Amino acid sequence: MVRRLMLCGVLAMAAGCGGLADESRDSSLTVNSAQDAGNGLVRFNVGLHTFVPFGGCSVLSMTAQATVNGKPADIRSRGGESKERMGYCEPIWFTGVAPADSETITFRVFDLGLDRVAEFQNVFEPLSIRIVSPEDGVLHPGQTLVVERSPATDTFAAGRDSPPRPELMSFFSGARLTQFVPNFAKDGNRLSFTVPTEVLAGEGFIAIEGYYDPGVTRCDFTQCRFTRLKSSGQVPVVFTAP
Repeated sequence: MVRRLMLCGVLAMAAGCGGLADESRDSSLTVNSAQDAGNGLVRFNVGLHTFVPFGGCSVLSMTAQATVNGKPADIRSRGGESKERMGYCEPIWFTGVAPADSETITFRVFDLGLDRVAEFQNVFEPLSIRIVSPEDGVLHPGQTLVVERSPATDTFAAGRDSPPRPELMSFFSGARLTQFVPNFAKDGNRLSFTVPTEVLAGEGFIAIEGYYDPGVTRCDFTQCRFTRLKSSGQVPVVFTAP
């Protein structure tokens, strides 16, 4: 059994070891970080995880390979049982770089004849919002404010905070900030908020932030995640008196 688990590896386990049609076992690819690597490149830290039955540890074979946008990646840990902490499994992770202006980021892993891909789009497109209603940007306390969030391919994610952090709309009037976390309505990438009564009259701006995943165009794993905290630019508005 131990030999079988070792041979199965992460990719085979993602397909269930019994063949590519067996998807009974959960697997995930998670981009842990994306950092400036200089020369217009971004370095990604990517983790793999697969549920292994009978308390075993996921493991990549010594012949496994990984790429980022077709370029070889560096497998930093192949998993398996921890040699330092009995009963613990070593994480599986690799690093690789891609141009910072890439529209699509593709992570590919090859192991034991199997090939798994996770592909994300609009990864580096900044978060922005535009006011849909009211069109003139004049906001009255208690009024419904509708904004459209871009890129439309981004999806809100709960992030790693506990309790989960919601999308947060900030209303600035002068030097005063009112952070507003209402039970807002959502229709795709359109969000509807109620303008709070606490905002002072005068010129100001609004902004939004939250945890988001970029669009996933391909995921051969049970789950593909690339969650990051993003903040929009400031949109000028005018607040009226109550």
